[in-house]
Amino acid sequence: MKPNQHRQPQAMVTSERAIRFDFGSSINQKTYQDIQQFCRFIERDVQPLLEEVVPSMNTVTVFYRRKLVNPEAIIEDIQKKWANGTDKELLASSRLIDIPVCYDPAFSEDMQRIMEHTGLTRDEIIALHTGTCYTVYMIGFLPGFPYLGDLPNALHVPRLAKPRLRVPKGTVGIGGTQTGIYPIESPGGWNIIGRTPLDLYSLQRVDPFLIRAGDRLVFRAISLEVFEDMKNQLEREPERIQQFVKEDASCELI
Repeated sequence: MKPNQHRQPQAMVTSERAIRFDFGSSINQKTYQDIQQFCRFIERDVQPLLEEVVPSMNTVTVFYRRKLVNPEAIIEDIQKKWANGTDKELLASSRLIDIPVCYDPAFSEDMQRIMEHTGLTRDEIIALHTGTCYTVYMIGFLPGFPYLGDLPNALHVPRLAKPRLRVPKGTVGIGGTQTGIYPIESPGGWNIIGRTPLDLYSLQRVDPFLIRAGDRLVFRAISLEVFEDMKNQLEREPERIQQFVKEDASCELI
């Protein structure tokens, strides 16, 4: 494949107003870049017929405002334009989200299990988890739940055989090859490693969602005391959460 040539996705009509574009089964940085660039390409070239673009880890579903009269012709046109585009045209800066996490024993119920599975100490696990710049591959499962890659190989731990019925809001967990954050209280089977005082989803804010697909994210360890202070402050002033978002930033900033 030439440097500026895009991978051609397979297309499928999924409803009278939707087309899904499949970029294969691999989940990696190259697929992520293709997905993000394809979304920007669609948003730029399909207006004003576009209603919504929904990315996942390896697919993009395009929803239209009205019934598609000739979807085959639409697919052919999209694939032709996509094949002739260049990466430079679709490059976009990404935001960097700073996520403070308290790894105190009160918030890390599965730390012992992770230690036994990996052979690492608590400090080594925290250092690995906070020493990585993650990519938000997709939002799903719950409102605002980020699926993050790529988790260091040393921290790959199987999910719980029996999921918990209640996982608290703000819980940071490890599940298989990924790490994520529970935006609301819910059932869940990920290994609990810590908790953040940030509300990833809140109807009290102008923008209820803190994180978007395509963002970069870093975890930062904080004490239990700092956790409580941050939590109380953000409950009083929900919009102050924007201090944790850096526009057009690289991971070296934090």
